[in-house]
Amino acid sequence: MASLAIHPSPSASSYKSHGQGQETAAPLPSAHNSNIVVFEQTIDVDEDVTDFLNARFNSREDLANIKDVLQKQAAIGDELNHKLEESKKKTAQALKMAQNVSKLSLDSLQNLESSALDLEEQIEHSEAFASGKNNKHDQRSLIEELTVLQSRVQALEDAKRYILIISRTQQLISETRELLKTSASQALVPYASLAELSRSVKATLGGNNTKLEAFVSASVDSLLQELKASLAKKFQTSLDAISWPKPIPDGFALSDEQQDNFEAAFKQLLLLQEPTFGPLDRSDNKPYPPLLPIEQMAAPLILRFRYHFDGKRPTNRLDKPEWYLTHILELIKDHSPFLQNFVQGIVQDTEYREYDAKNDFIRLLLGAVERKIRNSVPDMLSSPEMLSHAIHETLRFDKTLREAELYLPPGQTSEWQGAVQVYLGNRLWLKTWLRVVKEFALARYHQIKDDEDAWQPAYENLGEKDFIIPTKSAEKLIDLLEFVTERYRPLTVLEHRTFLLDIQLDVLIAYHRHIRGLVDQYESMTYSFVRVMPGAASAEELASMGVEGLRKLCQWLSSIEYISSTLKDWGEDIFFLELYKEISERTQKVVNPMHSENEDSEAEDEPYKKLDENGTIFDESILGFTQLSKRIQDLIIRNVTKEVFSNMKPYASLASWPQIEFLAVDSRQPYSPTQLQDAFPTSFLQENSDDISPELYQPLNVLTHSFEFLATTLPTKHFTSLYRQISFEMQDYLWQRVMMKNSFSELGGLQFARDIRIGLWGAGRRWIKKPENYHRKLRDACILLSLQSAKANSPPPLTFDQDPILKQQQQQQPVYAKRTLAQIMAVLFDEDMAPDTVRTKLEEIGVMHLGLPEARDVIRRRVECWR
Repeated sequence: MASLAIHPSPSASSYKSHGQGQETAAPLPSAHNSNIVVFEQTIDVDEDVTDFLNARFNSREDLANIKDVLQKQAAIGDELNHKLEESKKKTAQALKMAQNVSKLSLDSLQNLESSALDLEEQIEHSEAFASGKNNKHDQRSLIEELTVLQSRVQALEDAKRYILIISRTQQLISETRELLKTSASQALVPYASLAELSRSVKATLGGNNTKLEAFVSASVDSLLQELKASLAKKFQTSLDAISWPKPIPDGFALSDEQQDNFEAAFKQLLLLQEPTFGPLDRSDNKPYPPLLPIEQMAAPLILRFRYHFDGKRPTNRLDKPEWYLTHILELIKDHSPFLQNFVQGIVQDTEYREYDAKNDFIRLLLGAVERKIRNSVPDMLSSPEMLSHAIHETLRFDKTLREAELYLPPGQTSEWQGAVQVYLGNRLWLKTWLRVVKEFALARYHQIKDDEDAWQPAYENLGEKDFIIPTKSAEKLIDLLEFVTERYRPLTVLEHRTFLLDIQLDVLIAYHRHIRGLVDQYESMTYSFVRVMPGAASAEELASMGVEGLRKLCQWLSSIEYISSTLKDWGEDIFFLELYKEISERTQKVVNPMHSENEDSEAEDEPYKKLDENGTIFDESILGFTQLSKRIQDLIIRNVTKEVFSNMKPYASLASWPQIEFLAVDSRQPYSPTQLQDAFPTSFLQENSDDISPELYQPLNVLTHSFEFLATTLPTKHFTSLYRQISFEMQDYLWQRVMMKNSFSELGGLQFARDIRIGLWGAGRRWIKKPENYHRKLRDACILLSLQSAKANSPPPLTFDQDPILKQQQQQQPVYAKRTLAQIMAVLFDEDMAPDTVRTKLEEIGVMHLGLPEARDVIRRRVECWR
């Protein structure tokens, strides 16, 4: 088979360009030129094509594949064209880069040339400076240039440190992340180094490079968050395994695996406690920061709390703060067993053993409560009553936490002020609450005061004569004061306690003023100096006299005594003692709340009084009520004695005492004190009324009715005190108006003694065992006035020496000697006898309480007396 050969075109020629001894790339040929010059080589296209065809097509059969060959060659051509385009682009970029480098090099050469000139100039200046040829201006310029150079060097050093710090930061972050995969405790080592680096940067730079400080600090915070997120995720896995926050009756009811996983995750998360909050400060009385695991355990419960009580659900009611407070108490109750029996044991096994797990848990829940309170109060200000109710419920809530749960924030040694402090810490909220409490207290007080039954006994006599039966107003007033006390008893801040204490004192002052006003009105009505005529008294005035007048006075007295007695008991209560101690420690002077009310006060010019360290908080109030009580008792005495003395005028007007010559035979016997005590029963006055002077019946009747009312109305203590004072008044009246204004025969003296013994003392013996003990001077005077005269029908007198004092050993009471008037007069008027001897002789006949001048005055009342 003949070979197929293709020869090159004869027109093919090479093209070479020479210039300056170097070969250069030839320009591209025209379209009809088959010769292509690439860089330094000339390519003969025709020749290459001929060689290609000869190699591929040796026979006619090969021509059948020409189509495939052309397609392949076309593809190769396209690829070569693509590469050519890329080569052109790269060539253009290379040329551009070369131009830039050339430009930079040229600029560098120019800068070097300029620097060389500057350096040469500086050398010249330096030489001139060294030789002293330069001036001072040139010297300053050199110093400035050296300073600039030093600043540049320092800037380079700072930049170097900057890069090193950033590099070290990135390195520690990488190490922490890598170690966290295997061990949390080991991961904290590079983290601690990073935290130390951050502190060092802040201390070194001191704010001169805030960007670097911020970067390092942000890196520390970010890394800590990564650590917390990773360990919190592990701890959350252990919580999910025990179905938290579902209440767990006992931690040891969990499986061993659950216990181990929980404890391990708890302790791992606790490793971040110090990095998060810093070292635990045990020297200060401040709450410790919350433990991170406990914080994570409380988080879902707080979220649930907010879901129910912060949104628009029916459980979120402004007027029902007790709902969310009760919910918190239930959460504490449900989770306390697990926290105390299991979690506390884990905490005890760490360096945070000072923590109480349950109290830390409560502290976190209280954060949600306090947030709820802050959000609720602005809406309550339009309804102060609602605010007062919320504060009251919060006080109860705080009291439950203190007493039932023994809550105290971990690390705090002083008393917990309570969640109520959120309310009271705001001056506006506090003033609103105090205003509501005060308005309520005063409004309630006016209701009590204006009640129709205000002065009626609160209950019937229970048979306890030593027990004060208060009026309804007094008992309700004490209930009101107790209500206010319960409002501020749980408060821990002295200022808040004293505010509510002032409300109590205001109520007490108002009640004191009210009763004092009634007493003033009673006194002016009853003892007015102007009386038109005895029978012209008004119905109101008549109602103030006698038993009706006593009833009013006793009602006021019972009210005052009941309140005074209650305040004395409160003053000894531990709560009020502590409050008084706080006040006395913080201030040296307090305003006397009853000062202006005490009309008998001797220190009206001194508005302040120092606190007595042994006193009580209600001392001044008690003093005011005690003085008013004394005034009412004086009015009771004046009421009784006025009525009695008014009816005793006929008896005081008797002038027949010297002429009385007849008495019962048994009454002629000398007067014996033993007879006074044993011979006359209680009913003697009624059964033997003819034996006393008829003029004494009415005054004794008035006196008996008065004593009967007082005895059944007042406690024995008060009745006895009033009886004693009334007896003193009666004694003084009889002494001055009857005895010292009349003369007495022997029988007249015996009659007067019978009036006193049977009438006056017989009337009192119903309530007092020995009423004569309250008339001792009158008793002694009756002995002297009833002495037997030395008459023919009288027993023969005995001398003192002949009749010694007889004593009955089997009786406790002595038997007194019997003497005549002449014998006693001989003793009393013997100027040579010693006074002590005279007193001894008087005591022998039973005269114990009269002084010698008084005894002589009494004996002179006998008509037989010659002195």
